[in-house]
Amino acid sequence: MISQTLFFWFALAIVAGILGSLHVPLNGALSVRIQSTMVATLTFYGVAFLSIASISFFLAPRTSLQALLETPAWYYIIPGLISVTVVGTNTFLIPRLGAINLLVITVAAQLLGRIVISHFGLFESPVDPLSWQKFAGGILVIGGAFLVVQN
Repeated sequence: MISQTLFFWFALAIVAGILGSLHVPLNGALSVRIQSTMVATLTFYGVAFLSIASISFFLAPRTSLQALLETPAWYYIIPGLISVTVVGTNTFLIPRLGAINLLVITVAAQLLGRIVISHFGLFESPVDPLSWQKFAGGILVIGGAFLVVQN
């Protein structure tokens, strides 16, 4: 039996996944409309920055801001650069590959990366060793992605 808390976390992940399925196509549509992947990505991050800055200003503990000053810069610089690269690349690719092709390719790639991260507990992630079930699931996802992109 699944606990109410775990059910809530799964539901939240589903909502985030649905929203994620919307933001890339919308940003891609914006880039086509304005003829610029960079300006679409800038707009995406501009709105995102203003939103989270406003929320953080009112809700984030001040101790978190202090802790940020004491955290090595690579903890936020590298993920920020990766995020811009991911969103910018997805914004560029979605009008060229289509929503489903882009999704299955990126999900398969993320699955492989996250299997490695979880197996070794990289980046302060909990260790979750690779099992035959995870390996088989990964093979099925990659095989499914291959089948989906075939036209």
